[in-house]
Amino acid sequence: MEIQAPRAVRNVMDRLEAAGYEAWLVGGCVRDGLLGRAPQDWDVTTNARPEDIHRAMGGLETLDIGAKHGTVTVLSEGTPVEVTTYRADGLYTDHRRPETVAFSDSLEEDLARRDFTVNAMAWHPARGLMDPFGGQGDLEARLLRCVGEPARRFQEDALRILRGLRFAAVLGFALERETDRALREQRELLRVLSPERVREELTKLLCGANAAQVLREHPEVVFTALPELAPMEHCAQETRYHCWNVWEHCLHAMEAVEPSPLLRWAALLHDCGKPAVKVFDEEGVAHFRGHDKESARIADELLRRLRFSNGEREEIVTLVGRHGPPLDPPEKRVRRLLSRLGEETFFRLMAVKKADALAHAPDWRQERVGFAEKAEAMAREILARQEPLRVKDLAIGGEDLLTLGAPRGPVIGQVLNALLDRVLEGTLENERQALLERAQMELGIRN
Repeated sequence: MEIQAPRAVRNVMDRLEAAGYEAWLVGGCVRDGLLGRAPQDWDVTTNARPEDIHRAMGGLETLDIGAKHGTVTVLSEGTPVEVTTYRADGLYTDHRRPETVAFSDSLEEDLARRDFTVNAMAWHPARGLMDPFGGQGDLEARLLRCVGEPARRFQEDALRILRGLRFAAVLGFALERETDRALREQRELLRVLSPERVREELTKLLCGANAAQVLREHPEVVFTALPELAPMEHCAQETRYHCWNVWEHCLHAMEAVEPSPLLRWAALLHDCGKPAVKVFDEEGVAHFRGHDKESARIADELLRRLRFSNGEREEIVTLVGRHGPPLDPPEKRVRRLLSRLGEETFFRLMAVKKADALAHAPDWRQERVGFAEKAEAMAREILARQEPLRVKDLAIGGEDLLTLGAPRGPVIGQVLNALLDRVLEGTLENERQALLERAQMELGIRN
């Protein structure tokens, strides 16, 4: 199969070759191209040194963000192309990056330092595929195999452990037996990784089509990175509503939501607090009272540790903390929830609720999914009618309250919120005169 590189990428390669250097596409873009997938990034490898790359690019803009490792980013027709000098890595002493990087004149030496055979191929429009480690065969077999000795590869860079799981989840590949064994044996090395890198790899993993199966097959690796979740694996749910333990239930829920980071993380974490609150009644039935709050607390700590942004963390914690119980809601409750959460978060919450329901015992799934679908339908009707959901949607505002004699300060907000509460409940029309009359009453109460 020929890889169709965009003109902007071919332009970079042509400039290097016109200056007398080699230029090959390498890594993920070659792998994805051979799989018939659209590459997300374009990487070129060359025997040109960084200073030579700059000269060869002529008037194109170049960035030196990774220059000390031999990488120059070239902006060609608005497309970023990473151009990296052939290199051979020195000793790895921190299980993350080599102490030194030596430039090389050998493409094969450069490919030999890469993680998996499917990422250790290079392609040239005229010369075709360079594949010294059998990556094309592993692609056809849908297999992830380390280049060289697996244990050594993971000891060099512990992030490769999570990358292996991520590629398995995203590509739907199996891990070659020795690679899989070494990945499990070296899992303690994950503890040296920065929280940010763990977060990035796990988020990509969770969004993979095969994510649940990969997590299911590698719990010991996952729990090394996410120790907060380990109690879930052996926490049975002795209740008629469930047919799996907590870990398996959450994996099924995660499979049932669309592959967006916020939803996948929320589904994975939604019941993580159950082991901590589990109790039995006199008949031996398990109860998990308050598990939503405990799950939100654990999720908040985990997401802080992995250094999620405040916005992402707060959204996921909200979804986890509000995922239950499944109720058949009246319209005023839907209206209030829409007001409190906002439209986007409300529908995310319904997605998590439906996923949670689909991971219950078969007899209870459809009814609980139906509750969430009914709430979604109500919400769409409320939005279509453009009903007031926020203070700014009210027919009066702060200036009107000042005209009524309200003092400047927090009383203004308190009265407007009280009016909104009554409108959401359906006991007060969002009509100017009715609001003004009720506002006078509220001001009298507060005075």
